[in-house]
Formats: sequence, structure tokens, C-alpha cells
Amino acid sequence: MNDDEKYIFDLNGYLLLRDVMSSDLVARCNVAIDHHADQLAPPERQFEGDSKALASDVRQHWMNGMLTWDPPWCEPFRELLVQPRIKPYLSEILGGGYRINEGPDLVTMEKGCAGHYLHGGGIERPDFSQTYMWKHGQIYCGMTVVEFILADEGPGDGGLAIVLGGHKSNYPLPLDLQHYERYQELVKEIHLEAGDAVIFVEACTHGTLKWNGDHQRRALIYRYTPRFMNFGTKGPELRDDMTEEQQAVIQPAG
Repeated sequence: MNDDEKYIFDLNGYLLLRDVMSSDLVARCNVAIDHHADQLAPPERQFEGDSKALASDVRQHWMNGMLTWDPPWCEPFRELLVQPRIKPYLSEILGGGYRINEGPDLVTMEKGCAGHYLHGGGIERPDFSQTYMWKHGQIYCGMTVVEFILADEGPGDGGLAIVLGGHKSNYPLPLDLQHYERYQELVKEIHLEAGDAVIFVEACTHGTLKWNGDHQRRALIYRYTPRFMNFGTKGPELRDDMTEEQQAVIQPAG
């Protein structure tokens, strides 16, 4: 993680990395997802909350459990656990013993799909699990998200959106901004291509805009924490047929 990237991550709360996944790896993920498409289902809760601007009758669909699928379907998702381009960034901001806290999850959105209200922010947290700080020349993060993109998210499509610098705000998030009903000029739609990845600290203010693309949105969500931390979930299942490095990032917190 070079000095420019540290500056951008500290300033904005996220970092965009291009061409992290090869076209072959993207294709393998998508083929595996298509093979298990019957497992896609809408979540129990409505992510738009009380927002009228983000509401729609078209629901997001989610899927998990990819790490425990039979080979070869599980293999590309296991490879992403310790993806070589991502590892140095997680080591820098979470420490060398980082672990995957939960997931991975797949989120899909069809045209007109409802978004996810904006959430997160730098206001002091009751614990370290969702925080961001900089001390003595070092970034310290709580839960940090890596989204691997399996379908393009171009201008106007919607999808991932972030309030730049929201991870360092000192006041509560205004409700109208949370609902994307005012202050839209503060919200940046993140434009990505299949194979890209975006790393953002959970403390940054982020959400999902309604999906306007003609194609299905597909994003894989991997959530990581420092080695000692568990963010209220059991975490992925440890399997004997995983590599030693893959097993290391799935070990329980401690």
C-alpha cells in the first residue's frame, strides 16, 4: 500500500483497485453462481428502511455459503479469501493476522431494484468493531469490506455509493441523507468494472442506490476484521479441504 493509496483511503474511506480478478476468475464465479441460482433469495428485512427515494417493489436477492459448495464451484470464492492483490492492503489496515468475519455474500439486483439506506459514519462507537482511526503514522480499522465486482457498474447504473470522508465525521448522520432524500450531492456513486474490487472501512457512510442498469448487478462481499475481533457472527465454516492460508483467515477470533 503506497503513500498515495494511504492518503486516498484515509481521505475518502475507500480505495478502488482495478483488474484485481482475471476475466477467467470472473467467469468462473458467474458460472458457479448460475449453477446455484436457486439459492438466491430476498433477505428478510428491507434494506431501504423508511426511504422513499430508495424504495421499490423489486427486491435485492442474496446468497451465501459459496465456500462450502462442492468443487469446482467453491474454488473461485476460496481463492478470493486470500487474493494476492488484496492481501497487502488488509495487512496494512487490519494487521497481518486479519480474519474473515462473515460471508462471503453475493448481492444481485435487477433493473429497478430497491437500494440500501446510507449507514455508518465516524461518530464515536461503543467498541472498536466498527471504527476508524489514525495514530502514530498507522491506520487502524474495525470491520473492513472488500467488494469483488462480477458485473459492470457504470455511471447512472446505481449500486455502491459512499459519502466521502464520512468515516471521520463527528456528528450523527442526518436522517434525510440516510434516506437519500436530501444532500444527494454528498453521495458518490462508485463506478466499477467486472474484475475490479473496492475496499472500504465499515465506518464510512455507505449504501446502495437503486439499480438502473439493464443487466443484473452482481457483487461479492467479503468482510474482514483484525485477528482479535469478532463482529457478532460465527463466521464461515472451516473446511479440511481448504488450503492452509485459506484456513488461517477463517480461524475464530483470538
